[in-house]
Amino acid sequence: MHEFEQIEDAFILQLETLKTMGLETLSTYSGQMNIEDMEELTIQFPCIYVVAAGLRIDGVNQYNKYYAEVTLIVGDRHIRGSAAAARGDATSPGVYELLASARGLLHRKKLLAGWAWPVVVNEAPLIFAPEKNICIYTAEYRMQAVKQ
Repeated sequence: MHEFEQIEDAFILQLETLKTMGLETLSTYSGQMNIEDMEELTIQFPCIYVVAAGLRIDGVNQYNKYYAEVTLIVGDRHIRGSAAAARGDATSPGVYELLASARGLLHRKKLLAGWAWPVVVNEAPLIFAPEKNICIYTAEYRMQAVKQ
């Protein structure tokens, strides 16, 4: 199994508890967030998609140092507008709450044997589309491992 699969699976498993907050979709990412297709995604919000965004391997003597990057794509759509999608209300947690909850479950938490804990390095808006009542942010995590 490739490291990407292991990492994505570990992140998804760790985030499972967010489904109790009303999270509709928790999955790996394969292009679902194309802005032209947003109308078709309405029933899948709020969502978190996990994608292994990169892996660098540096050889050091007889060891290899692995540097992995993982991106969460966190989105919501709300009938009251994109601000409500970001901030949430009684019907939906909102993107900000999902980002904070994911950070609480992932940041500096042990997820995978042989890997250091993931560290959040950036959270930023990706798509803010008031005309479609959509708010989507990304959260970037990094983690390392040393292997023979």
